[in-house]
Amino acid sequence: LLYTKVVINISSLIMKFSHKLNNLSHAEKHIFYYIDSSIHTVKDLSLTALADINNVSATTIIRMCSKIGLSGYSELKHILKDLDKESTSISSGYHVSNIIDNLNQNLSNLNLTNINKLAKNIKSANRIIIVAVGLSKPIGEYFSKLLMQANKNSFYVYESHMIDLLDQTTEKQDLVIFVSNSGETRTLITACEKFRYKNLNTAAIINSPNSTLSMLVDIPINTCSQKLNISGYDTTPRSTILVIIDILFETYLNIIE
Repeated sequence: LLYTKVVINISSLIMKFSHKLNNLSHAEKHIFYYIDSSIHTVKDLSLTALADINNVSATTIIRMCSKIGLSGYSELKHILKDLDKESTSISSGYHVSNIIDNLNQNLSNLNLTNINKLAKNIKSANRIIIVAVGLSKPIGEYFSKLLMQANKNSFYVYESHMIDLLDQTTEKQDLVIFVSNSGETRTLITACEKFRYKNLNTAAIINSPNSTLSMLVDIPINTCSQKLNISGYDTTPRSTILVIIDILFETYLNIIE
């Protein structure tokens, strides 16, 4: 059996600021993604030139820099120059070091505010409903059973027809938590849209920044991994999602003690 390995690189810029992207407005995201796609060019552009190219004000760019935690455009340019020097094409191998580096980077950028907020919501909810499909299904089961061991009313759902009916049985005091690698699975997005319409409580742990699902839920916790496919199957490492769940669970235990 012949396996063809394809690695889709998520840029270092997105990896670095993935936990901040939800803070940006539409115009600010437009600027960010333009910069991400043109790092080699933008690193040498003045603030005015970048604003003119994207038909926005210089203030919009400065505001974007502030929202991702930078002092200004000058600091961003220093980062872009460093990233441009470090950029290399990905070879055919995806090594253990990639997974370790990715995990360390995600943990260093972890949004602890949302972790604490979600832990408190778990405590106050009557029931926790974990929704996960595909390769995320065993992670959803693991998360649900962790909560059960702490005597929290919890169950997980992974079948599409059951997910489609969840909005009919979920109550105001319940909390639905999606676990997803891409954040673009149509079944999960449709379910979340129904929950939003009924003002039900939602959260998500997602392995892709700025995904549709991340935009829909009340509390998003975003991680980011390089995308990996083997023979057309998504085999992107889910290790960061598991670690986030462990951190979230420990945070929850500290709250209830």
